[in-house]
Amino acid sequence: MKNSRGLLYPALHKFYSALSSLEKFEKGSNFFDNISHLDNFFSEYRNITFVLQKSLAKTEFRSVYEKLRDKYLINDVGKWFVGKRNSTIKEQPFDLEKRIVIRIYSSKGIYSLPDLIFTIENDVDFSSIVESLRDSFLNSGQIEVFFSAEFIFYERGQTKDLYDNFIFGITQMKHLLSGLKKELNEDCVLSEELERRIDKLNFYQVPKDFLFADDYVFNCKHENFEKASRIALTSGLKNHRFPIENLDKYSPDGDILRKFEIMHLVIFQMQKKLLPTCMIIYSDNTFELDSFGFSIKTTVYRKFNEIAKRIEKDNIVNILFVTEMYTYDFNDIQNLDSQERIKHARNEILAFYAIDNQLSVKSHGFETKKVNDWKYIASIMSANSIEQELPAFMNPVKLEFDRLLQVENITNNAT
Repeated sequence: MKNSRGLLYPALHKFYSALSSLEKFEKGSNFFDNISHLDNFFSEYRNITFVLQKSLAKTEFRSVYEKLRDKYLINDVGKWFVGKRNSTIKEQPFDLEKRIVIRIYSSKGIYSLPDLIFTIENDVDFSSIVESLRDSFLNSGQIEVFFSAEFIFYERGQTKDLYDNFIFGITQMKHLLSGLKKELNEDCVLSEELERRIDKLNFYQVPKDFLFADDYVFNCKHENFEKASRIALTSGLKNHRFPIENLDKYSPDGDILRKFEIMHLVIFQMQKKLLPTCMIIYSDNTFELDSFGFSIKTTVYRKFNEIAKRIEKDNIVNILFVTEMYTYDFNDIQNLDSQERIKHARNEILAFYAIDNQLSVKSHGFETKKVNDWKYIASIMSANSIEQELPAFMNPVKLEFDRLLQVENITNNAT
């Protein structure tokens, strides 16, 4: 018979309480609520180790706990958590600062407005910020203005994004509790229920942009703002990469674009639809997939801007993308917004694009009504490849690869 309360139950309950407090922290909430949620989080997070010490004090597992604690919690972020817990309990509420970065996207580039910085003393409702953009957008001469708003939270006076510390701290604590669970090997009904509840919490599992970024379009013709709806496929795992050899089953002898194309053409044949998907390939011959859906194209502009910022730091060497697209006669769609253009579509294609760190660009387009015809697919794949232009939303990655290539050439010439 399972025990009602195991040795790990108190710590899991504190961990659940900490994550539940963080779950209530939202970009649109007022400072008073968000600060309270953070104070509770720091307190409950620190209490995890307190209750563990008490639970295991007179058991053979005390030394196991100390070993795991030293491995996962003794680091700069761990010290920061301890310090914040002490200061928020004994001195003052957490001193929170919010920055909002608004970026405007177009085929010509990305323009960032000056950062908006707020504290508990001067916070304003975000809707008023959006509304304040109306006049400048109306005077832009554009049919539509695509823009995003990213919310970044800091401890006042610091430059480290709080999100990074939270995710690192949560991950390390999960490792510690998982290690202890393996060593204790106990059956506990309450612990199992808590683990199920923890696995349903969103903050540390959903993509960061779902928590802290919004995408918009302003239609200058109709003078209205629209906020994007979005979806994403996620495993709940951070930095989940796969060996590139995993793709060999799709085309053992083909290049990476061919493997990527066959994989997604097969998916499209089965489902008759496909989420836009980006494949990011790293220098260590691993890759990750990012599949997402969006109602306005601001999202895809922002996505590729975010990927471009990661290229150097993460050693990204190749980026591929697939999406369903409409084709038009340009004369039919002049002065029409995105929604009005759809009824003038001449065809629908499954478009594939690839660019690597040597600026090699390739693309293929498959008519969706013909994707069940493998002879047609083979003819498109085997056609003489003519390097083509990338869509405008992929320009940030092209520019970053180009910048890094120039840096490499200068370095090589200097030596």
